[in-house]
Amino acid sequence: MNSSARAGFGVCLALGALVLAGAPAWPQGKGDAGEIRGLKLGLKAQSMATDGFGEFACGSNGGPPRQKLEDWSGFAKCAPEADGLREVQVRFDDEQEYIGKAIADDRYTDQRSSTRVAGHPVILSALFDDGGTLRALRFISDPRGTALERRMAHMLRLAVINRYGPAAWNCTDFPPADGETPVGGVFLKQRCEKLTAERYLVVEAHFLRKPGQNAIDPKSGEYTSGQFESWTRFEVYDPAFRKR
Repeated sequence: MNSSARAGFGVCLALGALVLAGAPAWPQGKGDAGEIRGLKLGLKAQSMATDGFGEFACGSNGGPPRQKLEDWSGFAKCAPEADGLREVQVRFDDEQEYIGKAIADDRYTDQRSSTRVAGHPVILSALFDDGGTLRALRFISDPRGTALERRMAHMLRLAVINRYGPAAWNCTDFPPADGETPVGGVFLKQRCEKLTAERYLVVEAHFLRKPGQNAIDPKSGEYTSGQFESWTRFEVYDPAFRKR
């Protein structure tokens, strides 16, 4: 990691510790050699297990799900992206959540029942080539989280860097565009890449205020809520499909 990336890491570390200290580690099943819950680059859609996953649908690159699918093998129904890969969006299949919905008891459907990575709610997708081989996974901060979860969404970047090791990341910190300002003294607009024999990793994160967003309403003088941009986007690719 370059010096600029280390500086950005240090600015956010203390704040992130407050959230991540109580969050579960990056979910990894016992004996799991893949990225998460058995998902491993190179698997074939037709033979991939569906246990632990639900609500299969064609993805929209971080947007709402599109056409519903029965399982991974329906990938061919999804339109290819520019690189030819087809996105299947899924959710973690959480038994407690379904129990809670069935009996209308919010005690079961707590904040940890959604699809999460290192405590952060995410939109999870698997991307397949035309032959049905899993070539990439995509994790994007879910904007439907609570106000605190949305504010801390950029911290998922730290979990990604820690999960795959802090060394050998090539990071670029971008300057503010016109009208962009820090949030509480922190400005983050960063893209990091890492290439290994097994994976090509890309993680991007923003934490900033866009033009027109303010901590205090200029008319009322009251503190505002949610007027910031905070997100993380993480993709892990088969090096043979290194993103250009």
